[in-house]
Amino acid sequence: MQIAVVADVHLHDLYGGYGWIEEGSGDIALRTFEETMASTRVFNESHAAFMAVLDDIVRRGIRVVVLLGDYSDDGQPGAVAALKRILSSYEERHGMRFFVTFGNHDCFGPATRHQAKWLTKGDGLDPLLVTSNDETPAPAVFQIGMLGMSTADAVEAMANYGFIRPDNVLHWETPFGHSDDLARGYPVDSNPAGLDFSYLVEPLEGLWLLILDANVFHRENGAWQVRSNAAWDHVLKQRPYMLNWIANVAERASRSGKMLLAFSHYPALPLAMTGKGNMRKAASTPDWSKRMPSLESGRLLAQAGIRWHFSGHMHVAGRIEYDSLVNLAVPSPVAYPGGYVAVTCGEGRVDCEFARLKDVPGFDTAATAYRAQVQRSDMGPAFHEAIAAQDYSDFLHAHQKGVITSIHLQKDWPPGIVESLNIPVRQLLSAAPYLASQLKHWPDIGEFQLAHMLEDYYFIRSGGEETMRALPDERMSFYRHLGNALHASGTTGMPIEYLATLLAALL
Repeated sequence: MQIAVVADVHLHDLYGGYGWIEEGSGDIALRTFEETMASTRVFNESHAAFMAVLDDIVRRGIRVVVLLGDYSDDGQPGAVAALKRILSSYEERHGMRFFVTFGNHDCFGPATRHQAKWLTKGDGLDPLLVTSNDETPAPAVFQIGMLGMSTADAVEAMANYGFIRPDNVLHWETPFGHSDDLARGYPVDSNPAGLDFSYLVEPLEGLWLLILDANVFHRENGAWQVRSNAAWDHVLKQRPYMLNWIANVAERASRSGKMLLAFSHYPALPLAMTGKGNMRKAASTPDWSKRMPSLESGRLLAQAGIRWHFSGHMHVAGRIEYDSLVNLAVPSPVAYPGGYVAVTCGEGRVDCEFARLKDVPGFDTAATAYRAQVQRSDMGPAFHEAIAAQDYSDFLHAHQKGVITSIHLQKDWPPGIVESLNIPVRQLLSAAPYLASQLKHWPDIGEFQLAHMLEDYYFIRSGGEETMRALPDERMSFYRHLGNALHASGTTGMPIEYLATLLAALL
């Protein structure tokens, strides 16, 4: 049995114009290059990347696809309609079936949400702020098509992708029974924050897909917000019935010989950990740490019977295990390393392949606009590297470098590291003779700057084992040895010590 798992498509509707570009004009609505390079994802390439993913899935002969949320880039009706047209095309031409859950960019709880984006046309000139809020002062352009969906809107729009019983499945249920009345997802006490559109489906004989809606909403400053940080902690607190339902599903799956795979938008475990046994703990930069669930949530999900859980949200490829639970982090098609996961299962085995995108026809649709924008402003080297990219893989690599330089290096690290970015490793280790002497084993590392090590950290964190295989063997050997050498030296307080700890959690 094979399925594909696709996370964080973030489809930006190039051709619908969000009500701004006249339908049939032949022009396209582009996000600006500056916004793209300052984001954790690329925008204008999403349509081509998603099509390339689906074409690769067809090539493999896979016909069942799970979309792990953030299928749209902020839930505008036009973007969702564009996604549905793509899905319908692959359903009709290739017999594919799609099962969907929500991410934090697809819907916004009990209410719609105003959205505003800087858009340009194909020439890349004269960007305009297009907004759904008619109170935004000029020169912003008001277009109601920019409005992000409420959860009720999103459920109605995507109902046929798992939220009601699909045709030609062997089993389907929800935490609330077998009714496919969409009102079922609303709690009995009418608490609008308690929406839950989880479901269990058997699309292939013997394969149960437990697709969990992990969006939990709360009021903050008068507006509805999704608890996307440590999401599973909030799910288990707000939905006490969830673990009982999962345990019941897991017990029935075991009794009837079903392979059970679970899915949600958010990680069920911290995606980087250090230590062993009871000493295991999350180890990552502060921004990542606050987005991860507690180990207790992972333990409870494992105790309920989940063995395999697939998550998105973080735009990375990776695998982490804890207390009999395996969490597969599924990469996004629109962020480095770019791809999806192909899953083969049967006879108690689950094999997962991270399928990476390289050649994406049409990824350079916005190239003319990008070149025009670069010429009109002083943009850094990552922008020029992205424009010069010969294929989609290179484009995402350049985008990641830009995000690391402009965002991560400035906000993720303590002052001692930020102040040492341009210092060579040899100089950083000179205060500790034992460490300095270790460089004889890696003669080329001495002049390597700390900034380059930090860049490697982010690429490894995003790309996992494939990135590690692509880096020079000498460098990976040094990274694996560094933590042990620091511990053996007894040296503390060095800028490189914190980085070594975080690297160790990934390697």
